[in-house]
Amino acid sequence: MEINSDTVLDNLARMVQVIQNDRRLQTWFFQLAHKSAVERRNEIYSAVERMRAEGKDADLAASFHLLADARVFEAARLAVAKLPAPNNIPSRQTVSQ
Repeated sequence: MEINSDTVLDNLARMVQVIQNDRRLQTWFFQLAHKSAVERRNEIYSAVERMRAEGKDADLAASFHLLADARVFEAARLAVAKLPAPNNIPSRQTVSQ
């Protein structure tokens, strides 16, 4: 993933949309809020590793990796909560569970 603020913000916005449009991913994401910071970080790292191993989009995986930062996670959580109801359309780029 390129390291410039526009790319990072674009990828984070895309990640929020992916979360919002996938019911399983959304459930997983909101369950993370109830875990300790260490548990959340470990679960995010594991999910990112699965994404990479499965050949998912590298930029999207890198964006999910950013969720390990508590500030990024909270911003993403607030953004997902404010979006309209999900379309229930499974994304090709979801995290395996």
